[in-house]
Amino acid sequence: MPIYAKYDDEMLLLLLRQSDEKAFTEIYNRYWRKLYGLAWYHLKSKPQAEDAVQEVLSGLWQRKDILNVQSLSNYLSVALKYSVFRQVAHEKRQAGTLSFATATEYSLAEFHFLQDLVQKEVNRLPEKCRLVFRCSREEGLSNKEIAKKLDISEKTVEKHMTKALKQLRTQLNTLSLFLF
Repeated sequence: MPIYAKYDDEMLLLLLRQSDEKAFTEIYNRYWRKLYGLAWYHLKSKPQAEDAVQEVLSGLWQRKDILNVQSLSNYLSVALKYSVFRQVAHEKRQAGTLSFATATEYSLAEFHFLQDLVQKEVNRLPEKCRLVFRCSREEGLSNKEIAKKLDISEKTVEKHMTKALKQLRTQLNTLSLFLF
């Protein structure tokens, strides 16, 4: 068994950032079938599914120097979903069937997808940080109200919010580098 097959995703990402082609080949071999299955499920077309997977994996190689990926599997799945969204929209535009209703449906799907992505990132925050973030964004509480509710200082609330927003911004920026 080749040594690269023994590496976990974190090690492969580290090697990928160093332009290690064998690490990229291992990632390709490890994830191609899974990504293809997901793409085919949504597109029901072998050529389109292959194109979507190729787009994702070639994008990974092209952006290897600037990516800040926490979970390779999650990143590739999210990137594939966007690739599928773009292909479906492109196909509908080409066929002239991208009506306002279809565009709205597509936009809503993107919105829900991004909402889920943000929620997953929020769930990954440390507990206190997550509580502060939710009090602020979901309950609409001020820093003073959050401090009182959680029995912490306003300065601590500010630090948790800064940390939460930085982590969310980093993850969403990483994703947008791939998508746009």
